[in-house]
Amino acid sequence: MSLKITWIALSLLIPVLLLSGASAATPTTVTGPFTTTATNTGVRTVDGNLIVTQTLSITTAGDFAGTLLGSDTVILLSSGTGTFFGSGTFTGTVLGKSGTVTVSFTGTFTGFPTLPVLQGHTVFYKGTGGLSNLEAQGTIQGVLNVGGTYTIQVLFT
Repeated sequence: MSLKITWIALSLLIPVLLLSGASAATPTTVTGPFTTTATNTGVRTVDGNLIVTQTLSITTAGDFAGTLLGSDTVILLSSGTGTFFGSGTFTGTVLGKSGTVTVSFTGTFTGFPTLPVLQGHTVFYKGTGGLSNLEAQGTIQGVLNVGGTYTIQVLFT
């Protein structure tokens, strides 16, 4: 009976011992500017709303430095507000590590047609090279199809 209790106690204790050596990594916050070059590839009207598809080249500087090549869809409502969503491949360096990573983004904007101010969210996944273990997400703000700034939480796992 004593041997059975010992095995039960050990089986409960081993996972605790294994977890005690693990520590949670802390993400690093990186910020910087970006500029956008957009080319319209399609424009149509649906229920009074303008839907524009585009190819994009987004250049970033700072601790997240490189170029994102991708596409997006912009939906402009008659009120001058709208939404956007898209994805692409970022090639560059993040905190000194080089590689590529898939990026998706979504957001809203106001103030069209003068200076459509955007706010959005971005997620980075499926990295290669030095970015293969990158986990990152953050916010973007600026002017639609012009540029702005990013604030991204970066974690290498």
